[in-house]
Amino acid sequence: MREWGAMHPALRAVLVGAAVCAVILGAGLLAGNPADDAIANAVFYALIFGGVIFLTARRSRATSAELNRAGLSLMYLRYPNSLPGSLSGIWEMGVATAGPGRIDFQPAPNDELVPSGRSKALTAVRVLSLPRKASHKDTHQGLPVAFLIITLESDSGIIEVAANLHTLQKIQKDIGPARP
Repeated sequence: MREWGAMHPALRAVLVGAAVCAVILGAGLLAGNPADDAIANAVFYALIFGGVIFLTARRSRATSAELNRAGLSLMYLRYPNSLPGSLSGIWEMGVATAGPGRIDFQPAPNDELVPSGRSKALTAVRVLSLPRKASHKDTHQGLPVAFLIITLESDSGIIEVAANLHTLQKIQKDIGPARP
């Protein structure tokens, strides 16, 4: 379903808007509001929700295309075996390039994806797991819902990388397949 929504962002926005409209309209009528008020509220919220979803999807596609042109990928990185309370255990957003046995990660602290901070060259990288869905705890830390996570071993220890499916497939192809 997510793949279909990614392929048809305008239709997804219309469907979400229609669903929001139906729910708000039904709730308004059940609450005893006059029909014209319930319809106005339902249309207003449908336009807001549908518009936000459409604009977010459009911005995401534009950012992804811009990064692809530059040979970069949006990626999140964390060290799962870090000490409790350490900032290394929190997902860090950035842009990265992958090569044979290597990932060059540059932190980007905001949605503009302007690289800042010290870059990390993760070498001697090998894939330890197949991609898996992000848990609620991961998405609560700011990880996008559609991103998948793989576990890697590097000279810096065990790391986890979260990215979209296309980026993870590229990483696996560049680094090599998962090893048991």
